[in-house]
Amino acid sequence: MKKFKRVMAVVAALALTAGMTVNCMAKDTWGSYFGREEGAGHGIWYEGAEGTLKSQSADGWTAEIKEIGWGGVWGGQVYQNTKDGFGSVDVKKGTKYKINLTLKSSKCDKWVFIKIATKEDIAYGKWIRLKKGQNQTLSESFTAACDANSVYFGIGGEFGDRGDETAAYSYADGGQNAIAKETDEDALLATVITCTGFSLVEDSGSSTEAPTASSSGATTTTTTTVSTGDFEPYAFGMVAILAAAAVVVFSKKREQA
Repeated sequence: MKKFKRVMAVVAALALTAGMTVNCMAKDTWGSYFGREEGAGHGIWYEGAEGTLKSQSADGWTAEIKEIGWGGVWGGQVYQNTKDGFGSVDVKKGTKYKINLTLKSSKCDKWVFIKIATKEDIAYGKWIRLKKGQNQTLSESFTAACDANSVYFGIGGEFGDRGDETAAYSYADGGQNAIAKETDEDALLATVITCTGFSLVEDSGSSTEAPTASSSGATTTTTTTVSTGDFEPYAFGMVAILAAAAVVVFSKKREQA
């Protein structure tokens, strides 16, 4: 009977641990928007991209795009936005940060615009030109131009012809003309865009080296983690483990009584 009680206690503990871990892991880190997929509540934007967010983790995501569309990079988006409950971003004006990530487009050359911002106030912006099938690594330090609570990846079809993207175009070397000179070729193109190794950390290093964005990797400086990504699963996982241990100990005490 004692052995049976002990087994039941362990089973209950494991179930508690698994249940709490599954519940907290259910929270998404990344949100997405694809203009031709939205429908109810937003209306379908036919110029936008058609696609889905296939997978995600704390440090990356995979977006499968059936058609990149012709509505500009914001026709398809993957993002962390604190107000919507996706991830957690807390960037402070005047503070130095470092962003690291690797992007890849599987089937076509592709523009991606990265924006760290609060609504239209941009703390950091970066255009990256992806070449078909090649990894493109970004490792760059920057000083936040304003407070920010979101990270956006614009991944829709970009042709450098959007009158409503003036702010974004200002971050391109050569401005809007540079984007228009090397466009995404065809709005009907399909591709899979992946982001891996994403991190946004406060940069405590004193390096003055020029920022890099290349396919061959980059050097790093001393950094400290800031609030970005979804760390709740780890915290709740530890609580679950402690709770499981308490159940086992309580069971043993009852047997000894």
